[in-house]
Amino acid sequence: MVHITTDVLIVGAGPTGTTLALELAAQNVSFRLIDKALERSDKSRALAVQSRSLEVLDRHAPVQELIDLGNQGTGGVYYIHGRRVADLDLSNVRAGQDTAFPQTLMVSQSDTEHFLDQCLAKTYGRSAEFGVEAASIAQDADGATVTLRRVYSSTGSETKTAGVVAANEAEEVVRAKYVVGADGAHSAVRHAAKSISFDGSAYPQDFILCDARLRNSSLPRDRFAVCWGDGLMTVFPLKDGLVRVVASRPGHHADDEDEPVLEDFQAWFDHMAPGSGELYDPFWISRFHLHHRVASSYREGRLFLAGDAAHIHSPAGGQGMNTGIQDSVNLGWKLAHVVRGEKPDGFLDSYNDERRPVGQRLLQSSDRLFSLVASDSWLFRVFRNLLAPWLLPLLYHDEARRNSIFRFLSQLGVRYRNSAIVGTATGFGVGSPVVRGGDRAPDGAVMAMGDDCGKQKKRLHQLLTPATHHLLLFSGMAADGQASMADLMRAEAQFRERVFDGALVHMLVAEASESKSGYADLNGDLHSRFGMEKTSGYAYIRPDGYIAHIGPLSSLGEFLDWR
Repeated sequence: MVHITTDVLIVGAGPTGTTLALELAAQNVSFRLIDKALERSDKSRALAVQSRSLEVLDRHAPVQELIDLGNQGTGGVYYIHGRRVADLDLSNVRAGQDTAFPQTLMVSQSDTEHFLDQCLAKTYGRSAEFGVEAASIAQDADGATVTLRRVYSSTGSETKTAGVVAANEAEEVVRAKYVVGADGAHSAVRHAAKSISFDGSAYPQDFILCDARLRNSSLPRDRFAVCWGDGLMTVFPLKDGLVRVVASRPGHHADDEDEPVLEDFQAWFDHMAPGSGELYDPFWISRFHLHHRVASSYREGRLFLAGDAAHIHSPAGGQGMNTGIQDSVNLGWKLAHVVRGEKPDGFLDSYNDERRPVGQRLLQSSDRLFSLVASDSWLFRVFRNLLAPWLLPLLYHDEARRNSIFRFLSQLGVRYRNSAIVGTATGFGVGSPVVRGGDRAPDGAVMAMGDDCGKQKKRLHQLLTPATHHLLLFSGMAADGQASMADLMRAEAQFRERVFDGALVHMLVAEASESKSGYADLNGDLHSRFGMEKTSGYAYIRPDGYIAHIGPLSSLGEFLDWR
């Protein structure tokens, strides 16, 4: 046996695990990323990449490369017994104005994983190790000892299978400070965490899935379709004429054994959305059932859970993979601070404190949504068939409702205001809907000042690199509350005297000046979004893009004492 030491062992190299690898690589933390699968699957489990996921991935490599592989969605259409009854238009909602990625990207998970692999390799020179499983995991007060085994492939049949090598073959024993389980619903890491339960249950319905091409269709190419009748059918448009069709079959249950064929899906198409096209050239046909579960804790000692290892739920809203990505973005920088000795081990409890409530709320929300659209209950069927044609147009016409739906789907509305490691200056924003500590930092256009003023336009999020904290200093917009560049420089000096974490400082002024440093806040959008129209102020941004502390410039001392 070979003993190898690493800071973090990541078990599972799907989108959740690979995103964590990106975050740790950006922080210069040593890690190993393993997966028991022999190779990447060409099947697409998740389809939707939401706005917040695109934002955080763009911090590592231009996410436009991934966007070019998919189809940008702008909402949904709803059919009942073949009649189009409602449209959900999210293309120009106000809540999407402070992000560079206001649309849901519908793209194959295999393409998403390829993008993540390329990002990890090209940006950081690292890669996942496939065909390696965690055979045993034992933790103690100082770390975890994990035995890794190689997985072999048997090609004696048409279907490739995987198994564990014989006991006398080579094994590795890895000593890691922390182990993160991103290894799915049957997580080996979660099973090793004896105190963690995985509470929940399975949905009773039987579901069938088909990825195929669609021709002669009247369905919109930029919106998902929800079709109700005797059951449920949803259609998700991908690129180049490819669609995913998912349907529930009344009278069928998860333990039924009959396998679907293309003709089954075409029959559903003809019945649920007449004239919606012809399916052909199927790429993948499957049947499946769904669970909704959440781990009782995301941490036990040196073991952490993320993604499907921590929470599984219905696919309603396209949240699952994206929630796993956000788990990793939250955990990565915290692990980095602790392994470098900058924070105590207890700091990592904030991962569970911040992310588990998100997982719980998501499970509850997606469960309610799923029951509404898929339940076989007569009560829900009455609602869908009789009331939905009247209610949905009213709901979706309301701008506030559309903004709320967008914030939920995009995950831009996720916040950690109750976390012990965020704060807001006393009295800041009281009685107004401004951002606070624990909220995502809004985005907006800025322009570098100096000799090239006017040539260096970019977005604020492009300045917020994932390797460190960032301090934003705002000049303010009101004449009687505006700070000069000299005032902002004095605030920076005060910050530097007290803080030694390598944070980058960015000065944002309400309009361009002759200064050779700082950024002009174009149109004052960022001052408005951060609540700095009437006062100068600061916002301390975490490496995951969330506000650690915010307030007026006069409260900078309060922030420094809080920190």
